[in-house]
Amino acid sequence: MNFDLSGRYRSIAKGAFLQIFSQPRAVGWVRGQFSILSGGRMLALAAVTLAVCCVSFSQFGGPGWVWQNPIPQGNHINSISFAPGGRVGYAVGGDGTILFTRDGGFNWQSREPVANTSFNSVFAIDEDSAVAVGTRGVIIFTENGGREWRFAESEVRDHLSGIVFSSKSAESRLRIGFAVGTYGTILKSTDSGRSWTRLDAGTKEHLTAVALSEQGEIAVTGVSGALLVSNDVGKNWEMQHPCGSVRLSGVAIPSPARIVAAGDSGCAVVSSDGGKTFSRPELFARPDILAVSFANAFYGAMTDTNGTVWITGDGGRTFLPVNVRTNPKFSALDFADQYTAWAAGENGLIARTDDGGISWQRLSGESREDINDLLFLDDRIGYAVGQAGRILITNDAGKTWLPAYAGTDANLNSISYFGDSRIWIAGDGGTILRTNNGGVSWGRGISGTEEDLRGIFFTSQRVGFAVGSNGTILRSDTGGAYWQPVDSGTRFWLEDIKFVSATRGIIVGDRGTILLTLDGGETWSRVATNITENLYAVAFSDELHGYAVGAGGYITRTTDGGLSWTDVESPVTVNLFAVTAASPDEAIAAGELGTVIVTNDGGNTFRQQPNITTRLIQSIVYRGGSNCWIAGRGGAILKRSAPLSPVRLGTPMLPPILKTAAPKEKLRPRIPAIALPVERTDLPVAVPQKKDNP
Repeated sequence: MNFDLSGRYRSIAKGAFLQIFSQPRAVGWVRGQFSILSGGRMLALAAVTLAVCCVSFSQFGGPGWVWQNPIPQGNHINSISFAPGGRVGYAVGGDGTILFTRDGGFNWQSREPVANTSFNSVFAIDEDSAVAVGTRGVIIFTENGGREWRFAESEVRDHLSGIVFSSKSAESRLRIGFAVGTYGTILKSTDSGRSWTRLDAGTKEHLTAVALSEQGEIAVTGVSGALLVSNDVGKNWEMQHPCGSVRLSGVAIPSPARIVAAGDSGCAVVSSDGGKTFSRPELFARPDILAVSFANAFYGAMTDTNGTVWITGDGGRTFLPVNVRTNPKFSALDFADQYTAWAAGENGLIARTDDGGISWQRLSGESREDINDLLFLDDRIGYAVGQAGRILITNDAGKTWLPAYAGTDANLNSISYFGDSRIWIAGDGGTILRTNNGGVSWGRGISGTEEDLRGIFFTSQRVGFAVGSNGTILRSDTGGAYWQPVDSGTRFWLEDIKFVSATRGIIVGDRGTILLTLDGGETWSRVATNITENLYAVAFSDELHGYAVGAGGYITRTTDGGLSWTDVESPVTVNLFAVTAASPDEAIAAGELGTVIVTNDGGNTFRQQPNITTRLIQSIVYRGGSNCWIAGRGGAILKRSAPLSPVRLGTPMLPPILKTAAPKEKLRPRIPAIALPVERTDLPVAVPQKKDNP
């Protein structure tokens, strides 16, 4: 067993797993619902009004789930492509994401996932036609502007990473296209992507990107530095390694015989003789290049992992860096002309430039900082806290989220309440925030520690506890204004804390640590168990029945208020970071890869709830029916649009300790007195250019 001594973040798996089903081989229509994004959104704040009505940010989702943040969705965008004219465009990405726009990207439409796959590349042939490729050889195409998609004819099951098409020939309306992928896969289509045949380029290297000129020149890049070139539409190939064994990620053919390719360690190469010889422009930096795109023979750009856009006006002989204030970075890029381009990347980021890449504006909305914890006081009013001091408040069940000023850039990890207006937040570096007006304004508590605080819980308006790194337990009897340390008897990280009564509380942490108090937190003792896994969250439905979850899908249950714990068989092996208990027999847990599991038989069986994202989930709130929210990495907040589907759960009861704290009347909306605009840490919102009346 490998132990994580520093909490959940060191135990997050570095790799990712996607369960992908094989796709039909025959051509057939795939129909589904799609949502139209409409209506502007305005944040009406007491002191600051941000007019963003120029761009439509609407929620969408798949079966049973709706994205509430980021907007329109938060899965990674792997590729973006616009048809000639710059009005109709497509973006594709992880978890079957397909988006399309008809107004230059200011409004986006979505459709339910066509396939349970990750789409890696898309090419817009014209305003009606586009082709996308993905894992397991999936190739889909549309001929009606993205409303319906068909599976193409192909026997390939290799992962496909790039696709490109030529302009229409004079003899035929059909396009010639090429797709590339793993194990040297190169496919060719002569019918606009409806069917594909395999070409042999003499390599088994995994291929990353492909470019095509109108003269039939093809350039393909690979993960081990291969640059394949064909000057006869794929009949014959020559291979070079101009960057050695460094991965090449992007390639373009801006003019006949001119090839520009780039990849890791700042390697960019240019050929003016069809790939026979290459020169290397000096970048004076060594960033990993992610994407390459050209508007014409001279003007183009590259993006890198440092958030920089590299611009060239001489066909790639020289590049100048332009710092783009965005995190995450642009991993996809498409130039329509010398001025207009689109870029996309992680956490659903989509952006546009109208000055050739000098400045960029967001076409996707809301915050993308990690959400670490959620709290809902009723079915409408809720709070989300997370990375870099982010506090979000909703008054409409998550349809809109208002950013509040926290006065700190520390990561905020946990949130607790007592009553309808007193709320506390714990974060890194001993950060304690508190409010007595429902979040209109926030003040600092004096914790007396610099340890990272992972959990917080209040048993009354004055008495509360916080736990964190190195066995830290803090207690306050001043409503969170001042805190004193309490001996925990351990140096392991403590991750979560819950009280089921004024005297009985439970803490969980690393290496199976479970601490129990029976005297209101004055003293804590370790519960003897055989648990060795890190425990990240604990929840109780009443004074006796509770669940704890942790590393490797571990689940344990208590029926005696935490005195003893019993292992529960788990259907997953991913780390679980959140749990909520609706009743003694009903619980929901969530964690890595978008995992949500549900039980209604006391944990005897947990069933997996299908999800539309594989983002890491760190918090879950369930209030009955479709009032279920999950949140996590990249600012992801999703809400159920229907009751949980594996099993139906009842409306949860408040734990006894919080029954006296439950709001007695309908809560009033909470509007932050000082807003923290998303633009403070992100790109500004794109504004459509007004056309002058003739």
